[in-house]
Amino acid sequence: MNQEERKLRSLIRKGIHIIQERKEQQKNEEKRLRNIVRHLINEAKVADQVVHKNTGINVLDKLLRDIINQIESTYKSLSSSELQRKSFRYHFLVNSKNLFKVVNANRDAPEGQLALAEQEAKPEVNISIDDKLEADDIDSPPDPDKFIPVRPQDEEKAKEEKEKKNGFIRVETDDEEIEQGADFAEDQLSHVEGRILQDYEKLRVKLDSETFEDWYLTNMKLYFDMFDDEIADKIGTEPESPGYPPKGAPAPLEEVYEI
Repeated sequence: MNQEERKLRSLIRKGIHIIQERKEQQKNEEKRLRNIVRHLINEAKVADQVVHKNTGINVLDKLLRDIINQIESTYKSLSSSELQRKSFRYHFLVNSKNLFKVVNANRDAPEGQLALAEQEAKPEVNISIDDKLEADDIDSPPDPDKFIPVRPQDEEKAKEEKEKKNGFIRVETDDEEIEQGADFAEDQLSHVEGRILQDYEKLRVKLDSETFEDWYLTNMKLYFDMFDDEIADKIGTEPESPGYPPKGAPAPLEEVYEI
């Protein structure tokens, strides 16, 4: 190998080394730039986040940001009739409120459980029975399924027990539109109720939990109103007709059930 070839090879090696250094430098610059952009995005998110004066509202703020789009998508998909959406709204709100009742009942449970334990700890009192009577019929516990509620308070309690047993509360109806809206509401609530309960159960302070519940129901109603307005904007307004609604038409769902 002559001197010229050695010089050429040396220059090639130096050139390759310089190119590799520049590539590495470029990678480092790109990485540094990505970190800067990521930091700026995070700072912007923190700056945009509103901190409310109540912990419950702050928790609700984050919850709604995570679930409202999913609820909106399902609600707006009920485009066949307004009654389906009204049914969805009613069943979703009523059963959401029922979730809070379950948590509140569990929070109040320890005192009731203590009273029950004290009652069970009392010694049993054996009462002598005439041999002519069937002792099994008297001593055996009554079958609660045979109970017939006739007093108003008993009827209300029986209704609550039925709803608690069945889980999702539904309007008793044969109207397929209302039933379909209820089906979609039940499915949607099953996807978000875990997150709602998780956030609500963290709020041990009564003021925070009460504020969360109140603001949750209010905001959901407002969002449903906005969803309806957005749907109406896309569909347009139908012309009025002197013969509509027909006489004897059933009342709208919101007039029959308080939402």
